[in-house]
Amino acid sequence: MDENEQTKEIHQLELVRSRIQLQLDQAMKNSQAFHQELTEVLNAYWESPRTSLWDQAQLIDNVERQRRLTKVSYQRLAVWQKMARSPYFGRIDFLEKAPLTRTEPEMIYIGISTLTDSVSGENLIYDWRSPVAGMFYDYELGYSEYQCPVGIIQGEIILKRQYKISDGRMVYMFDADLKIDDEILQQILSRSVDQRMRTIVNTIQREQNRVIRDQEHRILIVQGTAGSGKTSIALHRIAYLLYRERDRITANNILILSPNQIFIDYIGNVLPELGESNVFRTTFQEYVSKLRLALPLRIEDAASQWEYLLGQFATADYAVRIAAVHYKSSADFGRVIRNYLFFLTDTLIREYPVIQFRGQTVFSKAEWEELFFKNLAYLPIMGRLKQIRRRIGVKLRPIVYELRRDKEQAIAASGEEVNGKMIKALARLAAWQELRGLRAEVERLTTMEPFLQYRRLFEEQELFGRFAGKDGIPTNWPDICRQTLEWFDSGRISYEDSIPFLYFQGCLAGFPVKRGIRHLIVDEAQDYTALQFEILKQLFPDCYWTVLGDPDQQVNYYQAKSDFIKIAALISDETRDPNDSLSLRLNKSYRSTREIQEFTRELLPQSGFGEQIGRSGPQPQLIRVADKELIASCISRTIQELQEEGWRSIAVIAKTAAESMDIYRRLKDKISLILITAEQEEFQRGIVVIPGYLAKGLEFDAVVICDAGLQTYHREIECQVLYIACTRALHRLFLYYTGELSPFIAGINPDLYRIV
Repeated sequence: MDENEQTKEIHQLELVRSRIQLQLDQAMKNSQAFHQELTEVLNAYWESPRTSLWDQAQLIDNVERQRRLTKVSYQRLAVWQKMARSPYFGRIDFLEKAPLTRTEPEMIYIGISTLTDSVSGENLIYDWRSPVAGMFYDYELGYSEYQCPVGIIQGEIILKRQYKISDGRMVYMFDADLKIDDEILQQILSRSVDQRMRTIVNTIQREQNRVIRDQEHRILIVQGTAGSGKTSIALHRIAYLLYRERDRITANNILILSPNQIFIDYIGNVLPELGESNVFRTTFQEYVSKLRLALPLRIEDAASQWEYLLGQFATADYAVRIAAVHYKSSADFGRVIRNYLFFLTDTLIREYPVIQFRGQTVFSKAEWEELFFKNLAYLPIMGRLKQIRRRIGVKLRPIVYELRRDKEQAIAASGEEVNGKMIKALARLAAWQELRGLRAEVERLTTMEPFLQYRRLFEEQELFGRFAGKDGIPTNWPDICRQTLEWFDSGRISYEDSIPFLYFQGCLAGFPVKRGIRHLIVDEAQDYTALQFEILKQLFPDCYWTVLGDPDQQVNYYQAKSDFIKIAALISDETRDPNDSLSLRLNKSYRSTREIQEFTRELLPQSGFGEQIGRSGPQPQLIRVADKELIASCISRTIQELQEEGWRSIAVIAKTAAESMDIYRRLKDKISLILITAEQEEFQRGIVVIPGYLAKGLEFDAVVICDAGLQTYHREIECQVLYIACTRALHRLFLYYTGELSPFIAGINPDLYRIV
């Protein structure tokens, strides 16, 4: 790039900045005006007399409308402020194929939002989500094309350029002749990480762009290795959908299911940075707990289950719990639940008696069957029973009126009461008492307690055997039943029971369908069971799915493994196009240095890892400490050295919360740090102590494994957690241990780490 070209770029930046400043000034005025109007509307609401409900409703509507307008104006102001600092990051010169609309190539500058020249009407900047901008991510120099409303536009990219603009100043620019060049990618990845997850619009890779822009498939399954950017891609996909479908959806139509509250806070900055409102983010367990699928017992959460399973337990009950976790998350137990539901649907009212009163038939067996199996078959079981109870109540009304008249006549004839009102009251009471047994019987027959029905599976061995089949009963089923009933009797339900019960109860009572959710993002899908996907399918029948995960990062080793190949079939509707799904795999990790990636991939040698990035750094360090009491002092020195090197984000990762608390107590007097627990709702950057299972999805400049010894990591479930912990590191990885080294690390090629 010659000096003349650089001068042109500087002039272009000055032009763009001047146009942005105009927009920014106007946006500031608009925001102030909307804010003033909102203040006036609120004052009018509080000061005006409440003459009627209609007037009050009108005032409330005005307040809400003005509040929305004010919010939008501030969001737009924030976008212009971001663009003033960094207007664009890329450019392509695109020459459209014949029939040409212009003889010279169009210079297409790409940023986080569109900027139109108010004088010429031409686009000075294209939004990165626009169809034409997609070529920046997908094509090298030469032939390219993009899809627009009029069809496919073909042409040639004759120049591809990247920029770094900071605080309105050009830091650097260079031409990239193949793809979003490793030079800028390496420069970005080499930085110390920020307080929150950051946007990646200027480094989106071709395979990532395919995920972000896919609109052809209702179900998108994305399987990616640690550090491949799955969550970041999902958030950029949301921003893209909000841009492309702005006339059909808003942020209120999108739901993200994340692994925990810490991660929810960690990703909370991305969409606002992209100029979009945040969508609703929650965990699976928190979401269903707010629905009418609530359990009658205290529910164990996933973190508590993981804490138990990762603890050092070598008891008979622990072995039973492992078996229960595996079986209750399996397809076999799912079939038992479905067989049980079919049994209840098919046989529940077969033996129901005729409802009679004083020898008169109120409700016949034929009516039971006609309503339950035909007229009300569209309802779930409990809905059918409720409607039948109402129907019986209707049929009882004339009988009740006749009975009251008989009682009134009898009381009047006895001469014991002459007051008319008192006679009627006594007659109603006498009629109620005579009908009490009948009403109780109807209530019993038409009421179902889902939890009691679920409990029967563990109380009645013969019933369970009927649904499981003789080859489907676990060898230790009696022990699983004993342990399960002990949980129930203590007023609690284990996490592994909560999912099948929620599904069972939902099928009996009906799922509260949420048709307003149009796009559902399921992150860390490897930790979901098949029945969880069944529950989500029932809750959100009309939505588009984006499912992301990595089987290698499944925390609960004992839970039945997630089969990503079958997820699409699991959640698809049989009436839809069977080709309405797409499965993609992201094989390239952008998080860790090559040395850390080579080390961590040998922790799980059976897994299929993909490409590495070229970024290099120091090898992971293994540090043996003679006495466990000295580990805290050694870790504190390592942290101080890392801080002196300029690394701001450092995690001390332990296996469990209990071990995290222990190392935190020993470190807190030596160095300032933060303990992160499952109960926290806010992610705090700096020096943190965190259990491995909570660190999923997070990334840190440096990671210190506080105990990589044999006693801590020797079971298969612990290997998964060790892998998750090590793959959180971007630049530096340290593993401390006493005694013998974990066999998972001892089996790694010694050329891949440095012993200190």
